[in-house]
Amino acid sequence: MSRRDLLRIEAKVDVEYQNFEQFFQEYTKNISLGGIFIKTEKMVPVQTVLEIGLKLPELAEPLTLVGEVVHAITPQMAKEHGWEPGLGIHFVDYDEEEAKTKLEQYVRNLTKKHPDKINDRRKSHRVPLRLRVKFPNLQTLMEDYAKDISQGGIFIQSENPRQLGDRFIVTMVHPDTKQELELEGEVVRVARREPRDPGSVSGMGIRFVDLDEKAKKAIELFLATDYPANR
Repeated sequence: MSRRDLLRIEAKVDVEYQNFEQFFQEYTKNISLGGIFIKTEKMVPVQTVLEIGLKLPELAEPLTLVGEVVHAITPQMAKEHGWEPGLGIHFVDYDEEEAKTKLEQYVRNLTKKHPDKINDRRKSHRVPLRLRVKFPNLQTLMEDYAKDISQGGIFIQSENPRQLGDRFIVTMVHPDTKQELELEGEVVRVARREPRDPGSVSGMGIRFVDLDEKAKKAIELFLATDYPANR
């Protein structure tokens, strides 16, 4: 018996995408990683279980998934921080879901049908380097968030830091869920270890670029996964 079979669905919600590009943006940032952010001012408690119907362009029937609310941005929070209100949702048993296979097939079919739109989007975000960042535990991740990530960047220790101005795709890996979050970053500070200062380290300060509202929501969802319930 899967975890989904043990949960009681408390509400249903439909999410409709007007075009494939709009869906593909959400798919690459959230859905393919097992979650979704739904813009809404109607709040429900964290851990509420929802049935989500995805209405996709050129697909006759909606795809149904079950998800658990892991984070909520209330209208008040949104107003204070300049965000959009909504719910961060983590799909339940997503890797075992038939809907996942259907979504992957849908994306393959539509990318073949509209390669120009997908290629243009990928080219506009292309950068030459990639860097993978793994956090040893959840506490370290949250400490890094409080210190750097919440300010729009991250400090990465390295004996061979890159040059100022170098750009990366930074892939952050969640220590518990193994969920991955990709953000584009630029080196804005280089630090060298000072032999006379035992507390100093070599590394580079990276500022996330093009950190739009969508990227901020992706960070919120990444951090919220399985975290609020344990606080």
